[in-house]
Amino acid sequence: MSNLETGAICFELAKADASISSFFLVHNGIGSNVINALGDDEQRERFLKETINMNKILSFALTEPDYGSDATSLKTAATKVEGGWILNGKKRWIGNATFADYIIVWARNTLENNNI
Repeated sequence: MSNLETGAICFELAKADASISSFFLVHNGIGSNVINALGDDEQRERFLKETINMNKILSFALTEPDYGSDATSLKTAATKVEGGWILNGKKRWIGNATFADYIIVWARNTLENNNI
C-alpha cells in the first residue's frame, strides 16, 4: 500500500479504537515495510508470507531509554557469533511485543566490515 492508503486506514481504524490503529501501524506499516525494504530475498519469502495474511504478528523494537527513537543514537549492539547473534542493550515501548511472533530489533552491527 502507499503511504496515503496506510494513513487512511490508520485514520479510519483510530476512529473506532486507537489501539487497533497502533497495532496495524506497527505490524504492517513499520514491521512488514522494514522487512520488504531492508530484508534479503530469503527473509522476505520467510516472514512476509506469514505476516501479510496475519498468521504471524510483527513487533518493532527501536526506542531506547536514554535516546528515545533516534536511530542515529542507538546503543543496543548486535554481535555475530557462531549460530546467530548476541544482542546487548535496552529497549522501551515495543509495540505488539506482548503477543508478537517476531520482533524486529534495531541495533548497531559491531562488525567493522559488515560481512554477514
